[in-house]
Amino acid sequence: MTFFQGDNMVNKYKLEENEFVFGGCVNDGIKMPYKDGFSRDLRVWHSGNQAISALLTSKGNYFYSKEPFKFEIKDGSLIIESDFEIKASKGNEKTLKGAYIGLKNDFFTQDHKHPNLDMFRYPQYNTWIEFGRDVSQEKVKKYAEEIINNGYPSGVLMIDDCWSKDYGEWEFDRVKFPNPKELIDYLHNLNFKVMLWLCPFVSPDSPTYRELSLKGYLVKNKNGLDAISYWWNGFSAVLDLTKPEVREYFYNVLKKLQNEYGIDGFKIDAGDPEYYSDDFVYSTGEQKSFQAHYLETIGERFDFNELRASFNNSLKGVAQRLRDKNHSYDVDGINTLIPNSIAMGLCGYPYLCPDMIGGGMISDFEVSGFKLDQNLYVRYAEISSLLPMMQFSLLPFKALDEENNKIVKKYVDLHLEYSSVIVELVKKASIDGLPIIRSLLFNYGEDKYAKVMDEFMLGEDILVAPIVSKESSRKVILPKGKWQARDGEVYSEGEYQFEVERGDMPIFKRVKL
Repeated sequence: MTFFQGDNMVNKYKLEENEFVFGGCVNDGIKMPYKDGFSRDLRVWHSGNQAISALLTSKGNYFYSKEPFKFEIKDGSLIIESDFEIKASKGNEKTLKGAYIGLKNDFFTQDHKHPNLDMFRYPQYNTWIEFGRDVSQEKVKKYAEEIINNGYPSGVLMIDDCWSKDYGEWEFDRVKFPNPKELIDYLHNLNFKVMLWLCPFVSPDSPTYRELSLKGYLVKNKNGLDAISYWWNGFSAVLDLTKPEVREYFYNVLKKLQNEYGIDGFKIDAGDPEYYSDDFVYSTGEQKSFQAHYLETIGERFDFNELRASFNNSLKGVAQRLRDKNHSYDVDGINTLIPNSIAMGLCGYPYLCPDMIGGGMISDFEVSGFKLDQNLYVRYAEISSLLPMMQFSLLPFKALDEENNKIVKKYVDLHLEYSSVIVELVKKASIDGLPIIRSLLFNYGEDKYAKVMDEFMLGEDILVAPIVSKESSRKVILPKGKWQARDGEVYSEGEYQFEVERGDMPIFKRVKL
C-alpha cells in the first residue's frame, strides 16, 4: 500500500490522530516519540550512535529505504527527503509492535546469532575512564587484581584506546606493554575475557599508512588523494571498508591479534559518518553511512564484540553500546539511558550495553576541579543492573565511599541474579528478533503509554522503574494485569507514587493468572 503523496524527492505522509513516530537514530530516543518540528538528516549525522534508514509508528505504519534519508515531523505530517526509493507499508496490527514486526520481516536481515553469553552474565570492565589514554600493562594487571580483591566478579575486561603507538599499527606498544601475551594469560587465569579497542583510522606518514596507500586501501577525496579525517583524536587516513579486500585485511589484522596474544574479541569504534567529510569518495560510490555498516560485518565475525556506531545492521549478533554518556542527570546523561535503550530495540539492535556506569564521556572527568556525584553513579548502576549488559570503568570501590560501594555491589549481585532471565531473552531475541528492552507502548499498544519512556520492560514479564533524576520519588505506571513487587506486594493496573532511596528500585513481575 502506498501512503506517500508528493513529487521530486520529497515524500509526505499525513499522520493520524495520536500516531507517534519512532526510529532513525538510537541517540534520538530521548526525543521519541518525535514532536512537531523535529528533523534528522541520516545522510550526514547519526548522532554518535546506531542508526537505521527506517521509521515506524504507533499505528502500525513503517517506512524504509536501503539508503540514508532526511526526515522531519511538520504540521502533523511525516516528510521524508531522499534521492532513493522510500517504501511504505502497514503491519498486520495497527500498533508499534505490528510496525516493528513488519519492518523486521521486510527490511531487517536477521542472522540468528548473538554475542557470547558471558557478556550478559557478568559485568564488563573498561579501562577508558579509569586510565584515559595513559594505559599500560602494569595498570591493566593491577586493575584486574583490584576488581577481584574487592569482591567483584570477573567478567569481560576491555583494554581501550592507546595500547598501540599509532592508529593503524594494531600492535601493542612494547614500552607500555612489554609482554602482552603474558598479560592476557594472566587475565585469563583470573577468569577475565579480554577485548581490545580498535578503529579504522591510520595515522598519516606512519609505515602502515604508506603500505596501505600503495595498496589503494584508503579512502580517497574528490581530488584522488588519500582523504584525511578529523576525529576526536586528531587527523587520520581511513580504511575504505567498502572494498571487500580491505574488510578482509582488517579482519585478518584482528585475527592475528587473537591468535598471537589470545585476545577474545574487539570493541570496534568510530564508524560515524560525521567523521567523514563530504568530499570522501568510496570505491563503490556508497554513502559514508556505510562505513559503520561494514565495520559491524567485521565485528560480527568474533564471539566477543562491541560497536557504538552501526547503520542498517539490524538483528545481527553484535553487542551495541549507547554512545558515551555525560556524568549528568539531564544533559545527555542518565536521563537518556531508558529512552535510548528502548529506541535501540526498535531500531533492531537488541544486544544492548548502556555505556559505562557513571558516564563514559571522558571530558567530563578531565575538567579541572571535577568531583564525582556519588548518588548519580549509584543511580547509573541501578539502571544498568537490569539492562542486558552492565559495564564499569571507574571502579566503584575506588570512586565511592563504603556505603555507596555496598549499594553498587548489591546491584551487581542483582544483575547476576537476573542473568539467567537476561540470557534466555538474548537467546529468544536471536530467534524471534524482538527487542529485549521494550516500552509499555510496544508490549501493550495503547496510546496512553506512548510517552512513558522513563520505565522499561525486560521482555514481557518484568517492569523496571528506576530513578533517573536527583529526586528520590517517582510515578510508576503499571499496565493491565497484576504485578508483584520484590517485597511480595501485588499491584493492579494504575499509577503509583513510590519513594525510592538509593539501594532501592521499583521492580515488578507480571503475575500470570
